[in-house]
Amino acid sequence: MPELPEVESIARTLRERIAGRRIASVRLSRPDFVRHGAGSIRKLLTGDRVAAVKRVGKRLWIELESGAACLVHLGMSGRLTIERAEAPTLPHTHLSFRLEGEAGDVRLRDPRRFGGVWFFPEGRTAGDNQLESLGPDALEISTREFVQLCRGRRPIKSLLLDQRSIAGIGNIYADESLFDARIHPLTLADELSTDDQRRLAASVRRVLRKAVNFGGSTLRDYVRADGTAGEFQRLHRVYGRDGQPCVRCKADIQRIVVAQRSTHYCPTCQPIGTHA
Repeated sequence: MPELPEVESIARTLRERIAGRRIASVRLSRPDFVRHGAGSIRKLLTGDRVAAVKRVGKRLWIELESGAACLVHLGMSGRLTIERAEAPTLPHTHLSFRLEGEAGDVRLRDPRRFGGVWFFPEGRTAGDNQLESLGPDALEISTREFVQLCRGRRPIKSLLLDQRSIAGIGNIYADESLFDARIHPLTLADELSTDDQRRLAASVRRVLRKAVNFGGSTLRDYVRADGTAGEFQRLHRVYGRDGQPCVRCKADIQRIVVAQRSTHYCPTCQPIGTHA
């Protein structure tokens, strides 16, 4: 599932390419892919203008000049790309917007359909009901807020994955942030020293910002809005590298399961019970 860096990369490209553009037409091939507002999305979006594109956690928020808004969740296999209007429409393209002029089409393709679109003619107030359970954004959370989150007795990786606590981090960037901070993923959050917690907060921001700069990680389905692959997967230091040597100490990267998710760490750089 695309995490914060992937969704932020898409949002930035969309802002550059479609903000201020008018929607000439809307094609909806699977009405059930629009989880809310399917009955009015074609009629109300046509002729409207894109006012802003934002990221909220792992989701995209597209605001229209009329005040209406779309919330886009890419799920496991979703791709949101800008295509030439004359480009062939690929299978499983469930929703597309044709923009006026030569801006092309915005196409949402999702073979597995774990994602979806919520359309709110009444705008952000209604959309807030879908977003109210999200915690502070992982790129914006202050160190003080982060330290306050680390009060519960649960593994620190479980905390990082909990979108109600902190929004935007998934499996890849939890593993990479914990390695950066030299913290074992099973360490209980409230057993970390304040210095550990502060260091982890800085690592989270550092890893996410770097991943955004590299367009996110393409491991399977994700591509950027221009159709190109992300590049940060080349810089993964632990995620998906079980059995390979640590880039720091050459010990073999280990894989365990935390919060029902595959978890990768270095047993030497991230020893359980002690921290740098």
